[in-house]
Amino acid sequence: MATSSHVPEAAQGEHLARRAVVFEESDWQAFLTEELGTEVRVRFGRARHQVVRVQKVRGKTLVTLSKFFGAAPRDVREALATWMRSGKRARKATRTLDVWIDERVRELAHEAPRGHRLEPRGAHHDLAQLAAELEKTEFVEETGRKWPPIGWGRAQASRSRRSLRLGSYDPVDRVVRLHPVLDSGDVPRWMVRYIVFHELLHAVLDRPAHDGHRRIIHGPQFRLRERAYPDFARALEWEREHITGLIRAARAGKPFAA
Repeated sequence: MATSSHVPEAAQGEHLARRAVVFEESDWQAFLTEELGTEVRVRFGRARHQVVRVQKVRGKTLVTLSKFFGAAPRDVREALATWMRSGKRARKATRTLDVWIDERVRELAHEAPRGHRLEPRGAHHDLAQLAAELEKTEFVEETGRKWPPIGWGRAQASRSRRSLRLGSYDPVDRVVRLHPVLDSGDVPRWMVRYIVFHELLHAVLDRPAHDGHRRIIHGPQFRLRERAYPDFARALEWEREHITGLIRAARAGKPFAA
């Protein structure tokens, strides 16, 4: 039976994967085997959030590293070995990994996404216009920030009968998408605006976690700012009141109709 442990999760982009590899899988394998005194098998993967995965299978240690670890400097390599040996007790090593991974994420955040042709203008709601309004009112402190592209998701029938994701922020590709079920004259503009706000808030606050824990999605700072949003309470109430109809419309692949 496999067991696994994790270091901080973070986003990974293909541009990072294309970095010049200076420390191949075989180099990592030899290095960790020597440092830990046990056979370690290493492979590079394309994980989007779990950038390091350590598994013990039938007495063997298997390590999967995101591709950008091929460019990891010596101190990061040593920090990973120390973390694998001592876990969260190795605070300095964990902090070194956190900082380095976060730097890689920041590099990703400053590159324009490729291959995403998002359409923000819908039949009833213009998401780009709503985002521009929010940047001037709710995100004044983030003035000058490079915001992610925003647009409507693909119109296709949903299979879910019990839940519906009205919006999403992809930290890897750095794009915001809203479910097309919301592009309806029966969905209030302020409701769509709230969903846009929620996803842009993710773009501002989502970061890799520290001390070996999972990435925090809705942490205290997120909840504090969300609750301060003017339409927060009535947006939740509107969603509760209409969620059944929203799910029904999504399953039919159509915009919401009251």
